[in-house]
Amino acid sequence: MKVLSQKLIGLAVVLLVSACSRQVEVKIGVVAPMTGNLAHNGKSIAGGAQIAVDELNEEGIYIQGKRAHFSLMIEDDKANPEDGKAAAQRLVDAGVVAVYGHFNSGVTIPAAPIYAKAGIPQMSASTNPQYTRMGIPSAFRIGADDIEQGTTLGRIAVDKLKAKTVFVVDDASLFGLGLAAEVLKVLESKKIVPGKESVNPLTVDYPQLVKKISDSKSDVVIYGGDEPVGLGLLKAMRAAGITAKFVTGDSMCDAAIIKSAAGNADRGYFCTVAGVPPSWLSGGAAFMQKYRAKFGEPGAMSPISYDGIHVYAQAMQRAGSIDPKVFVPEMKKTSFDGKIQGTIEFDAKGDLKDGTVVIYESVGGSLTEQTNIF
Repeated sequence: MKVLSQKLIGLAVVLLVSACSRQVEVKIGVVAPMTGNLAHNGKSIAGGAQIAVDELNEEGIYIQGKRAHFSLMIEDDKANPEDGKAAAQRLVDAGVVAVYGHFNSGVTIPAAPIYAKAGIPQMSASTNPQYTRMGIPSAFRIGADDIEQGTTLGRIAVDKLKAKTVFVVDDASLFGLGLAAEVLKVLESKKIVPGKESVNPLTVDYPQLVKKISDSKSDVVIYGGDEPVGLGLLKAMRAAGITAKFVTGDSMCDAAIIKSAAGNADRGYFCTVAGVPPSWLSGGAAFMQKYRAKFGEPGAMSPISYDGIHVYAQAMQRAGSIDPKVFVPEMKKTSFDGKIQGTIEFDAKGDLKDGTVVIYESVGGSLTEQTNIF
């Protein structure tokens, strides 16, 4: 009996070793703000990526004859450039073969050279155009950029809301400045001279800013930037009785933001997302169901990261390798099957071809997609 047991144990070990030799481990880094004011965005990104990884492992993806096992290494960049660079180096040192992140353009851009030096691809939904204009062949943007999104914000004010007077505010971040710059181009083309203020998030004087907006008698306030200043501005405006429409970008286009606004964003609030919503394709319904079951209601960033991880997996599968030197060139050769966004194809710079910007209006505190808005 003892001999038989030893043989069975030996056979089990052989089978286990054999199974492991037929499996390839694929570690992907996900990095975004996981703590602080923007943590809901980071958690949304990580959640979307995790749903994609779960699907890939359940489906059984084979790369060069071996079953791939995908896993995530999640890092917190605290929405800070220095923390972002440190997080990037940790991912590189841990041996990830690809990275999805960061969230903020002001973190994505300074971290990009670290991934490039290590030969690791970086995919982000950050919108500042500079990200894909640094000459890094392994940098990819899976969403529209500030040029497309900022132009849309300006058009909402002029073409949808018929504004005669506009006030533009940004939070001095790369993201905020980028959006504001594109908005101003639209307003200039329409012969509208707006009020303009760029504020420091650490020293912003809301009463003074609100007074300037009130004195301008603006029909629409367009805000470029992240939640901390945006929510503070919106609440201060409404407290002062300013009823001007509030138009903003994807950093503030999330159900969590509307809830945090405590009724101040229930009406007269428009925002954009640089990506296709789950409702557009049949695969989106399945994603929503899985996400809600595991994490609750998905945020605006989760469908985009979900698609991004699937694109990485498809590129590895087509190249027959998890080596970035082999699969990264594949990413610019052909199109990919975005489970939510549909066809995904990158141009020579790494930008998404035909990026989509979707417009939402808060109707009674619920973000509602607007179609045929112009």
